[in-house]
Amino acid sequence: MTFEPLGRSLSDFTVELDVYSGPYEWLLALILKDELEIFEVPLRELVESYLLVRRPGAANGLERDTDFAGSAAALILLKSRTLSPAIDADTEGIEDEPLSAEELAERLTEYLKIRRVAEHLKDRLALNAGHYVSAHTIAPRQGSLRISPDRVSLAARQAFSRLIEPPVRHLGPITVTLQQLAGIIRTAIAGGPISYESLTSDMDRMNRAVAFAAALSLAQEGSLTLTQAEPLGPLTLEPSR
Repeated sequence: MTFEPLGRSLSDFTVELDVYSGPYEWLLALILKDELEIFEVPLRELVESYLLVRRPGAANGLERDTDFAGSAAALILLKSRTLSPAIDADTEGIEDEPLSAEELAERLTEYLKIRRVAEHLKDRLALNAGHYVSAHTIAPRQGSLRISPDRVSLAARQAFSRLIEPPVRHLGPITVTLQQLAGIIRTAIAGGPISYESLTSDMDRMNRAVAFAAALSLAQEGSLTLTQAEPLGPLTLEPSR
């Protein structure tokens, strides 16, 4: 990583940073000689310092701006390569080639990942401040749970025993068979369409269910057609044509 010669356009530009105070050119020399870590140089403060002393109307203003912009860009590139050496290794030897939109997006994504991980670690460290991991293992303690063998045996019998059949005492006896109800339905629809409600109006719940099963069986045979104008509406039984 090298910097282009600055000439003397920035010879009078001095900076005041926490890690360095003095001429800007000397700061670049210290970085190039590895006597000052790039991580320690706040580039944002560096740019702000230059903007405070920038003289747009000066005779060499454009030259100063150009030299500073070039050197600052080189510092940013150096810092980014140091932060992500893997990306720099992949692009070694092709510095002069322009980066595509996909490559720029990949670099930005890598940077965001590193930054989010750093922020997460910072929050975790702040949250666990004062707490230190111990290398000593905690010996297991004897449990106090006591279960009677009889209770275990009873639970096993209940789990694997036959399920109790549901009560059906509330249901009335079936007094008409499916075949008999099918015959009643055939006789009823011989005179034309009839509603299911009027057909089963004098039946109990059990016989209504059997009548519905008989109607479905006849519809499956093609002896009748079930029609319903709307969901949950009246059900009409019609002879098939």
